[in-house]
Amino acid sequence: MSIDDLSTQVSIVVFGSLASLINFIPSFLGGLIVLIVGLVLASVAYRVVFGLLKVLQLERFLARYGVTKIEGKDIEWSEILAELTRWTIIIVFLVPTLQAWRLDAVNAVLNRVILYLPNVIVAVIMAMIGMVLAKLGYRVASSAAHSLGKNVAHTVGLVAQWSVLVFVGFLLLHQLGVAQELLRILFAGFVAMIALAGGLAFGFGGQGVAKRLLDSLIDKFEKD
Repeated sequence: MSIDDLSTQVSIVVFGSLASLINFIPSFLGGLIVLIVGLVLASVAYRVVFGLLKVLQLERFLARYGVTKIEGKDIEWSEILAELTRWTIIIVFLVPTLQAWRLDAVNAVLNRVILYLPNVIVAVIMAMIGMVLAKLGYRVASSAAHSLGKNVAHTVGLVAQWSVLVFVGFLLLHQLGVAQELLRILFAGFVAMIALAGGLAFGFGGQGVAKRLLDSLIDKFEKD
């Protein structure tokens, strides 16, 4: 190959690369504009959601049930929901941005993330509601068993609270699509365990009541 042929090939490659780069600039700028618009809207949505939840006094409502603290750490549910809203909008706007930048492989992953995000949002809301119901379950159960003594009432309340939490935990994992078949087996085992424990507790604890009922039935039958 002569020097002239080599220089011609190099020139073709260089000019082809420059042409591709020049043709890509409008797509790059268009995708960048879409991304900037998405970031601005996401920031606005974050402030709107966060401010709205603060106006609705979500933390104050949840504080009544002790849901704003887990293991001594403060949890701001308003900020969590606002952050989820912001990142949902950002990811939604990233899809056309990556399409404009011709990053189809990354875009395919983002499409899966977008389809999964509603599950995460629903799971967060379910967790918040579940924790409130668990606290309510503790209060109702402990109040109902108050006549049995303080310690017994506390134990009954804890059983009710953790039963609700375990149930909600199963629902959350199912919502997130984590090992759904295994969750069905574990949930069936959990229900069977509760039923067996309740039956044994009633059986051992209710022997006296059952004996009195049987004795009264036998006496009535003999009198007849």
